[in-house]
Amino acid sequence: MTNDPNVPVFARAILGGKKTCKVEARVSDEVKEAVRRRWLDLGFASESEYLETLVTIDCYGKNHIRMVRDQQIAMVCALPDTEPTVEGAAS
Repeated sequence: MTNDPNVPVFARAILGGKKTCKVEARVSDEVKEAVRRRWLDLGFASESEYLETLVTIDCYGKNHIRMVRDQQIAMVCALPDTEPTVEGAAS
């Protein structure tokens, strides 16, 4: 965890949780198409997911996002190895 008092610590994942607010901007057709190509090329599920990631990294920094994702992975890795959670995942 970060010791910086200016970086908020979240009870829920910074990129997840309940999303009730919008961030909007007007852009040209060219920018809209460039964004569409970017999120598709980078493997994002949607334009919204791509833009959320950009905004979150800009606001909180890559290190904070990595820390949150590392914590999520650590919690999942702490699960017992008795049964796979997805059919066929035990290979």
